[in-house]
Formats: sequence, C-alpha cells, structure tokens
Amino acid sequence: MNLRRVLSITALAAAALYASYLGMLYYTQGALIYPGTQNRVDRVAPQPKDAELFHISTPAGNVEALFLPASANANATHQPVVIFGHGNGEVIDYWVSAFHGFQERGVGVLLVEYPGYGRSTGSPSEQSIRAAMDGAYDRVAADPRVDPDRIFGFGQSLGGGAICLLARDRSLRALILQSTFTSLDAFAASYWAPSFLLRDHFDNLSVAKRFQGPMLVIHGRDDRLIPWNQGLRLASASGHAIFRLYDCGHGCWDPDHLPFWHDVIPLLLKAGILLPDGHATLSVIE
Repeated sequence: MNLRRVLSITALAAAALYASYLGMLYYTQGALIYPGTQNRVDRVAPQPKDAELFHISTPAGNVEALFLPASANANATHQPVVIFGHGNGEVIDYWVSAFHGFQERGVGVLLVEYPGYGRSTGSPSEQSIRAAMDGAYDRVAADPRVDPDRIFGFGQSLGGGAICLLARDRSLRALILQSTFTSLDAFAASYWAPSFLLRDHFDNLSVAKRFQGPMLVIHGRDDRLIPWNQGLRLASASGHAIFRLYDCGHGCWDPDHLPFWHDVIPLLLKAGILLPDGHATLSVIE
C-alpha cells in the first residue's frame, strides 16, 4: 500500500470521525444548552408572603412566573418591575430570596421560568423561551399594581439571552445583562463545530446594537464559562452601555459585597425607574 493511499484512507477515517462527532453534538445540544431541565424541584412552587404565582399559557406549554411585589407595600399601584431571566442550570426556586434589594427600593420582581424547567411544561428552545418571556411581560404589565411604562429586564448568563429576546418584542425601560454571551455561535467554535448546526443562536449582540434605553453590562473578571470580553463586546456594540468588570467568576451574585447597587442605582435613576432618593414612587390603593 503506497503512502498516498494510506493518507487517503486516514483522511476518510478522520472525516468520518469528525462527522460522527458533529452528529453527536447536534443531537445532544439541547442537554448542553439547557441542563437545568434535569433539576428536581418541589411539586408546589415556593410562594413567600405577598407573592403571586402566575400560570402563563404559551404555544410550547404552560409556564410559571412568580411575582414578588415591592416590599414597601404589597398592595401598591404603579410600581416598577424588573423581569429576571436566570441561568441555564437554574430554576426560579433558587432566586426567590435574592431580590430583596430591589423590593426594598420599591421595585417589584417577576421571576420567569423557562419551558421544560421546574414545574413548567414544554421543552426549552429559543422560540419557546421567547414566547414565555413575552407572555410573562404581558401578564405583569396588565397587573393593576404595576406601572407598565417602568418595566425593565435583568438577565444572567442564558437569562441575558432570554431578556434580549424579550427586548426584541416588548418595550423595556432598561437592560441589565450579567455574565451574558454575544451569541451561542461563539461557543460552537470552541467545540470545533460550525454555527449552522445550532438550532438556537440567541443573538444578543444584535439586540445590544439596537436597544436605545440605558444598559448596564456586568461581567466577572474570572469567568471561565463566558469570558468577560464577550460582555465588553455587548457593551461596545451598544455605544451607550456601561460596562463593569467585577472580581468574581461566572454568575457571581453577591450584591451586598460587590459594587452592584453602586452601578445599578444610577442606571435606574437615568431610566426614570427610581427617584433621586433611590426609591420608586408607590401609591396605596384605598
């Protein structure tokens, strides 16, 4: 067997192995992108005092969203609301007690679950998550306690992609993106795979370019899952976004010890969500 034939057989074998590898990636990408579907949760959703659980019907299934009203007065009207999108390995149950800082400042919180996560039915995908976020927005915007003109988005990791999907379809007063990627195409390259094999792309970069409201992009300096330069690219694409680099890793959440409020409060003041005293206006239903 001559050398040319050996090289030809070797190349064919390598191509076959690579094709098999790409096929495996294609059929397992759902598990890689959405591992939180495997998280076990209680059959009954957590429901702190004054919270309300919304059940939202979407084409992909029924999803949950937990509304945590501003703690200044649970019956208040015209309160601003932050809609939160969590990371791909989490569920809303993990975040129930994490947003007291917003609530204490007069901001209500809506935690939106993804299809196929927690107690929500359906399967996660870019399309189904987009429908869930849109439905959650419409439900909370119609609530008499909420000021629909002061709804803003906050997404962490994959949740940044969920919030960017929402920003395509609904009016958001401001955006906070933490540990968020430019698009999933960047990860395809790290797997030595072409991006056209991806079923979901989450093109956050294009949203950052078009969003006209105040935007804050936060990233961890030691983030090994989503490098901080992706956050910098998001902020740079906006042209008017503020970029902050924290001394932490991926998805670090410690607002009392990180400069989170130092960065967020000016953003919310600029967006008209908070008043100069750092709190939202609340009027009580008689």
